[in-house]
Amino acid sequence: MKNVLKLSATLLLTAGLLAGCASNKPKADQQAADAAKAQAASAATQAISDAQAVIAGAQAPCTDTGNAADLLNQAQAAQATDAAKAQQLAAQAKQVASDAINNCYLAKAKDLQTQAQGFKNLSADQQARLTQAGQYISNNQGKPAYDLLAALVAEVQAAHMTYTVVKGDSLWRIAGKSSVYGNPYQWPLIYKANADKIKHADLIEPKQQFDIAKNPSQGDADAAVNYAKHRGAWRGHKADKKDKKFAAGNP
Repeated sequence: MKNVLKLSATLLLTAGLLAGCASNKPKADQQAADAAKAQAASAATQAISDAQAVIAGAQAPCTDTGNAADLLNQAQAAQATDAAKAQQLAAQAKQVASDAINNCYLAKAKDLQTQAQGFKNLSADQQARLTQAGQYISNNQGKPAYDLLAALVAEVQAAHMTYTVVKGDSLWRIAGKSSVYGNPYQWPLIYKANADKIKHADLIEPKQQFDIAKNPSQGDADAAVNYAKHRGAWRGHKADKKDKKFAAGNP
């Protein structure tokens, strides 16, 4: 009889424990669900913040971020009801913006690369930077390539030399020298930069000193060549008025 009572007590105690465990399970499940929900909300918030940073960080000359702003708006609208969807849309917005910005910088970097490759007499350091920029482009790194090339092109274009006229010189002959432009038809570049010192383009004097841009832009060089080829005869100073208009930017 004692054994029966002992067994009954044990069964009652076990049943009580089981009942307690059963009553705690919904509470644990709810806590886990709440934690997962909070984690999803936090991830969505972070994803939206990351996308906002990329979009807001777009600077000239590459400010176009495609449809990233629309995707971001959709993510923010979904944030309150569907954190997973909000996170996904925000991630898409960030990627779209990043790709658009990078592609813009890549395109501009390639244009600058072509321009830089056309410069003569680059120093060893300048050539090394041009090579590094090419590696950035190959690695699809638009911003670093653009920054490096923009600085390089600006530096090279800003380089000037001083030329002292000697007996027998002419603007045509100076421009044709390999140490200058290597193209006599670019003489209008020298004239335009030194118009205040030159009374007649076809009459310069020994010991005059001219400031010469070592690497003019392709557009300026093309305009100079076009002017030189259509200017007409030098003799008699017949072209003085035309030259002055060219120097003033009105060829």
